[in-house]
Amino acid sequence: MFKLLPDWREVLLRAWSIRLILLTAVLSGLEVVVSLLDADLLGMPPGAFAALAGVISIAATVARLVQQSGIWSEDIVQDESGALRKRHAAGVAGVAAAIALAITTIAPWEGRELRAYRDIVGIPTICFGETEGVKMGDVATEAECHTQLAKRVAQFEAAIRPCLPASLPERTRAAFISAAYNIGSHGFCRSSMSRRALSGDLRGACDALLMWNKAGGRVVRGLTNRRKAERDLCLSGL
Repeated sequence: MFKLLPDWREVLLRAWSIRLILLTAVLSGLEVVVSLLDADLLGMPPGAFAALAGVISIAATVARLVQQSGIWSEDIVQDESGALRKRHAAGVAGVAAAIALAITTIAPWEGRELRAYRDIVGIPTICFGETEGVKMGDVATEAECHTQLAKRVAQFEAAIRPCLPASLPERTRAAFISAAYNIGSHGFCRSSMSRRALSGDLRGACDALLMWNKAGGRVVRGLTNRRKAERDLCLSGL
């Protein structure tokens, strides 16, 4: 028989996964309302709220896994009743929120492709900019792409975590995760973004995002725009 956690009220009010799930429900409701009207008259494409709800639902899944998975096992303890509690709740929740925000930041910039294609420098790519293990001819479903994005963003966060200060604003961390997803965790950890952040110069680290706007040795307008947006997100956390 199911039994509620002793601290279920606190989980309901404070858990990021619950907040995101509720936001998904609101967006889904708005999509129903819009479907009864004329989306063109409202100046938005059909399915806009549904698409956003889908992305946020994936973020909610990540938030749930991050908080209770064992990725930060030293921060998770079990009380006498068996309920999971966080020893450093603010830090863990902050990272979970940063990952969720990074997912919603990355998805629009990367775009979603269900069939493998070659990116601007010729690398086989699929879904939301995924290149690992991808070969031409590969196909994926929408659900597989969203699941893959959530998993990979969490992996990138874990990979660059040692290259950033332990305490970092959620929005700033999300901006760095987004950049690392695009340039690679190895490149990020060797970058001036990491060096400046570790030295305590967070504003300088945010500014360094603008340097990463080239592909194949040339400046790319899309990357320039993305880096500006990531820098704005980064600075908004300071």
